[in-house]
Amino acid sequence: MVWGAISYDSRSTLVAIPRTPAANLYVSLSVDMLSWPVRSPDLSPIEQVWDIIGRQLQRHPQLTLTVPVLTDQVQQAWNSIPQTDIRHLYDTIHARLHACIQNSGGYTGY
Repeated sequence: MVWGAISYDSRSTLVAIPRTPAANLYVSLSVDMLSWPVRSPDLSPIEQVWDIIGRQLQRHPQLTLTVPVLTDQVQQAWNSIPQTDIRHLYDTIHARLHACIQNSGGYTGY
């Protein structure tokens, strides 16, 4: 599991959280899960960043066989995203929300 945060002008360092029984228990005790509607789009800018990272990992030439290698690849992808791209996600949030409303929560093209 990894954790990261973004803002218009900066981002946090990416933190890898090992999957230990204690960590799993802490997450299960401290995180309230919300029901997620079936057609709910991910409009949050951080979700868009995770999508960018996922697409970069899919294009990665090296097959990921271990957690340390995957963690390193995710860190490289996180660091490679230009801050201007993150700003663009914030700058376009109103347009993405408008498109979501116009399409009754369906596909928006974003």
